[in-house]
Amino acid sequence: MSACRTLKHVAQYSPLLSEPLKNDLARAPPQPSIKERFQRERLPLSELPLFLNGVYKLEVPVYTVWGACEDVSVLEKLRSGEYKIDNLHIIDEAHSRLLDVGGLKLRLLGLGGAVVMHKLFDNGDGRTTIAGGQGTMWTTILQMGELVDTANRVYDPTETRVFVTHASPAREGLLNQLAVTLKADFSISAGLHFRYTSSYNEFSVNPTLDHYRGKLAASKASFNDLWETVQSEVEKIVSENESQQRLLAHALEVFTKMPSVANGGNPFGGTQGGPQSGQVDESAFKNMWNYNLSDAAFGWLVMDIDQGRIATETRSQGFNFAHRINKTGQRQAPPATVPIQEKQQPQQAAVVAPQQRLPSQGAPQNAAQIPSQNTQVRGPGPNASQAPRGAQSSSSPAPQKTISAPQAPATTNGSAASAGPNGNGTPAPGADKVAESPKTKPAEISTAIYIPALQNLSDDEMKQQIFSEEDRSKISKIERTAKGFWIAHFDNQETMNEVLSRSPNKDGRYHTLKLSVYRPRGGRGGSGFAGSWGSTRGGAAGTPVQQSGYRSSGASDSESGRGGRGRGGFRGGRGDRGRGRGGRGGTPGKVEGGTPSSTPAPAPAGGDA
Repeated sequence: MSACRTLKHVAQYSPLLSEPLKNDLARAPPQPSIKERFQRERLPLSELPLFLNGVYKLEVPVYTVWGACEDVSVLEKLRSGEYKIDNLHIIDEAHSRLLDVGGLKLRLLGLGGAVVMHKLFDNGDGRTTIAGGQGTMWTTILQMGELVDTANRVYDPTETRVFVTHASPAREGLLNQLAVTLKADFSISAGLHFRYTSSYNEFSVNPTLDHYRGKLAASKASFNDLWETVQSEVEKIVSENESQQRLLAHALEVFTKMPSVANGGNPFGGTQGGPQSGQVDESAFKNMWNYNLSDAAFGWLVMDIDQGRIATETRSQGFNFAHRINKTGQRQAPPATVPIQEKQQPQQAAVVAPQQRLPSQGAPQNAAQIPSQNTQVRGPGPNASQAPRGAQSSSSPAPQKTISAPQAPATTNGSAASAGPNGNGTPAPGADKVAESPKTKPAEISTAIYIPALQNLSDDEMKQQIFSEEDRSKISKIERTAKGFWIAHFDNQETMNEVLSRSPNKDGRYHTLKLSVYRPRGGRGGSGFAGSWGSTRGGAAGTPVQQSGYRSSGASDSESGRGGRGRGGFRGGRGDRGRGRGGRGGTPGKVEGGTPSSTPAPAPAGGDA
């Protein structure tokens, strides 16, 4: 049953299966077995056979560890040499790799498989030191001990050490302590189908060293509970094997150094810890940098090494928020307690946006009715000069007055609802103008196909791999963008749809690539592209935000402002989401690729702007 669940999981994320087939497999009942269906219909599980027989080749050296869903027998055959794939180098506890890049020596140390506490002393179906079974892989205590032994044998202080794992050291305290023991400068781990790559050091995600020590102490306590249960049995088994005794001793030494309690020395000043504080490397707390990768289909991390300096660049496809574009006005604005202007404007409530004034010649009315906790960044829309002024008699702008509008919820197209009747039962003056929505330009018909970025391919090579010979002749123009993806243009929509229906080329290498109709985005400023971006994590409007997080007199450079960056302003901050950090790569009121907002948008109450 466990193997069937694993097989379903592999099928769900396989690029070799079509989406309808994936959905069908996910809904399949336990009987008949999904494994029988794979065998009966000869469904592809991986591209391994194509690499083994030479149909596919790795054009550059690939260094990797195995993941959590693998076949242990395949890995054993790759280690023994029975299976051989050129340019594939598996990093494991017994084999480290040394790279000379840009004059810098990189030592790659790796450990594959998941970290499952109750399986640390279980080898599963593995006949060697590789542990796994029923399609899953995990790490054992002997593998950790052998990795320490390997790292000690090849240690060279002139090398830069990179610890490559499947599980994240941030989630697994045992791996975190192991990385420190290996003297790793970087750790690189796999994400759980993440859409973005993350980078951090422990100092950036823990308020104090005690907090970090507490995570290690919790992992040590879990390990000690397991070790006390199996100690006598394990020691009896390894007593006949001197090599296994040595590896077990290496691993136990690592975990013995872990703290048992959270309290101890503080990197910002304070008393030193007691005997149970363990040995925590405070330099690694700040200097060891960790990267958690997104799925390969969604992004990558590039390390650029030049004259001894390691620079990094990440690229992530990210989440698609397009579904929010037409839903920005669906949520009703919360009722506000506002004074009624009895003399000048009977029975009309003033909807006031904090620190927002009526601009010269006015903006569309819907821009003035955005609730403060649901801020949108948008530019001036169409018909901006026709902003209604309700019952206001003067035609000249009045910057110092509040913006008057009927109290009504916003509709889904972002315009105000119809004005209600006034005191004598007739529509309020200007009601017909209030009900009007800004005229939008009809969507342009696309005659192009969007092709995701493919590495190391020219335009001609891409056309040969993606399109058949017949379809290549129908392409009027190929355009490659600065972000790496292609746009294939056709003479008309009908031709484009026909080519899209039978592409990519089934005989090409990228037959599983997902193509789509290219939709030009245009300027985002007037389209409401940001969607409902306000956050209520910091509390509702008018509610004090509870402050949390680390407060210390000995702040770091970035906190004290010595680096000139400051904190306050645009993005969310540490501990107090309502205050925000200093601007890092964005300008309030401006969206990349769009136009700046004509009026300053009100700041969201307790959320990221």
